[in-house]
Amino acid sequence: MMMTENIEQVLQKSAKKSKTLQFAMQLPESGIRYSFSSTKPDQRFHSASVGKLMTGTLIFMAIEQGKLSLDTKVIGILKKGMLDKLFVFENVDFQGEVTIRQLLGHTSGVNDYFGSETFDGSSFTEDMIRNPDTFWTPDMMLDFTRIRQKALSRPGEKFFYSDTGYVLLGLVIEEVFKMPFHQALETYLFKPAGMKETHLCFYSEGFDQKALGPTYINGVDVRLFRSLSADFSGGGLSTTTEDLLKFLNALQNGKFISQSSLELASSFTNRYRQGLHYGLGMMQIRFEEFFFMLKNLPRVQGHLGVTAVHAWYDQKSNGMFVLNVGDTKEMASSFRLLIKILQIVYR
Repeated sequence: MMMTENIEQVLQKSAKKSKTLQFAMQLPESGIRYSFSSTKPDQRFHSASVGKLMTGTLIFMAIEQGKLSLDTKVIGILKKGMLDKLFVFENVDFQGEVTIRQLLGHTSGVNDYFGSETFDGSSFTEDMIRNPDTFWTPDMMLDFTRIRQKALSRPGEKFFYSDTGYVLLGLVIEEVFKMPFHQALETYLFKPAGMKETHLCFYSEGFDQKALGPTYINGVDVRLFRSLSADFSGGGLSTTTEDLLKFLNALQNGKFISQSSLELASSFTNRYRQGLHYGLGMMQIRFEEFFFMLKNLPRVQGHLGVTAVHAWYDQKSNGMFVLNVGDTKEMASSFRLLIKILQIVYR
């Protein structure tokens, strides 16, 4: 198997420079399944924003079950006061206008507690690192944006990536499915797909924080911090490369949502940054925007997480690729590694 041997060489070399490295791929057309880990074989790691794929999928499931629609106003679902001070733009409160579609596609105008500046210039991640014992509830994350940030636009006018918006979606999921978010994940996604190693950090019964691999944020390993709770429905899962392959497989084979819902999710109408485009709870990589010589690589779709976690699939060949480098400072090198692997696969 020349292909997997070549990939193995690339990964071995890369692993020498990485704090942790996990990779798995499945190529249904050729029947190839391959995985690699620089630590133990079924290493658990933090999903970061790759978990947004699950949040988005649950929203589309709720839509298909008739519980809501993309244009449902969020104010009618969440408890009174939940949207207060999150959508005030130029002294006008737009909380009554915000829709599910806007939260899914990051066009609601709400700021981002995790990645965006505050009034006083401090950052959330600094707070996480400075106060490792803080347990962040969804309400606290919303309060962070409410009190320390301001809305960036009127709903529907501007794309701005927002974890705050995804915390709201997690709360929407709790309301419409009438169960805690972690239970909705387990009931509708993890159990049906056989994802036995995946849990919502700090909430699911099977979550074992000590089992997480290195999780470096700004040079600090936060894997054992209670403040790692600052994610929830924005992507706070403990998972493995094999389980993420199971998820991608079930997603693209219609096990969770219909083809038409998947097409809506993958209408990549907004540019997140060069080479990355956003749909509704899903991203697409356009490698040719990184470098024109990469135009033979497929436009893969899925999601990316801040600690250089990748989960992508190629619509045409159904090939699936999952990668974890576990380090915010290794994002660029994780893309270089992914490109090297895909160049071997798509020779």
